[in-house]
This record gives sequence, structure tokens and C-alpha cells, in this order.
Amino acid sequence: MTEASARERGMRSHDAILDTATELMSQHGYAATSISMISAACGLPASSLYWHFGSKDGIYVAVLERARTALLAALPPVDVPGADAGHRLDTFLGSVGESFQRHPHSLKLLLAVGMLRQDASTAALAELRHYRDALLEWAQDSLSVVFDLGGRPEVSDELARFTLRTASGTAVARWFEPATSLEIEPLRVALLALAAHHGVPVGSSRSAGHAPDVS
Repeated sequence: MTEASARERGMRSHDAILDTATELMSQHGYAATSISMISAACGLPASSLYWHFGSKDGIYVAVLERARTALLAALPPVDVPGADAGHRLDTFLGSVGESFQRHPHSLKLLLAVGMLRQDASTAALAELRHYRDALLEWAQDSLSVVFDLGGRPEVSDELARFTLRTASGTAVARWFEPATSLEIEPLRVALLALAAHHGVPVGSSRSAGHAPDVS
């Protein structure tokens, strides 16, 4: 076997382990997913898992890092188009829903409170915090554009945290009911009401019921 073919085979094994671990950890959580489960599901010996990642925790951190990179890359740009706040909010929520729908495992891994277990390592918790900090900053910037809040960072922060709490609740619910969907229309109504509470002009308000749920 040539060096190039050995390297290619190694990368295939590496990716197969990550794909399998992502599937299992998004279904069962970190603590309930064992090395033996990953090994059996991906068809590679446990020694191969340890060779690539060093430990179960090494696999977990790699899974989280890949999930973070994929989900953040899929998020829409913060410069949300639209004639007024209502239209921009529609665009924003539609794009967010589509991004989360394309990455269901990443969403469950990175947002579900069930993943923040005491037996997770410092490195794993740091990866989660890195992701959440980046996601919060993106949501703050996006909603600042949506509601034209350039001079009111405290309002954009409140709106962003509310949005992410809603998404987190949906992710947690998926642990128990996989078909649970992110309900876009109630979130839209709540964000408009919260913005209006702070005296923010919200522009047009279309009738409810047209925004799809995101499974």
C-alpha cells in the first residue's frame, strides 16, 4: 500500500468514525454513547478509534467542533434584506429555519442542554461555549439589522437570547419527541411583541399561519 493510499484510507476511517459518533451522540448523548457502540456501528475496531482520537472524549470534541463549523457556516449573513422590520424578520426566521433543518444533528449536539453533562471534559465544554458565543454574536448582529437597533445593543441582546432559548428548547424537546419542530410563527409574533415593548417600530405585520414549522 502506497503512502497516499494509506493516508486516504485513514481519512475514510476518520470520517466514518465522526459520522457514526455524530449520529449516536445526537440520539443518545455523550454519556450513553460508548466506544463499543461507535465501533460496532461504523465497523471499525476500537483500536482504530483510539488511534485517530485518543479517547472517547477526543471523539466528542471532534464531533462538536465539526458540528459547530458546519452549523455556523450554514447560517445566513447578518445583513438581512427587507423593506421594514416585519419583512426583514420574515427573511431572517425563514433562513434560520432552513439552516437548522439542514443540520439536525448539529443543532441537537450543540444546543441541547442534555449534552452539558458533568462527565464532559473541560475541552468539550469549552467547545460548546465557543459555539454558543459565536451563535449569540451572530444573532445579536442579525436582529440589530432586522430591527434597526444600531444604538441599542441591550435590545438586540435580549432579542437574540430569546431566539436562542426558543431554539434550545426545541432541541431539548427533540430528545424526547424527534418530530418536534421549531415553530417559526409563534417565535415571530413573540419577537415583534418584544421589540414593540421596547418602543421599536416593527413595520408591517402579515397575518399569522404562513410561516412553516421547521422539523
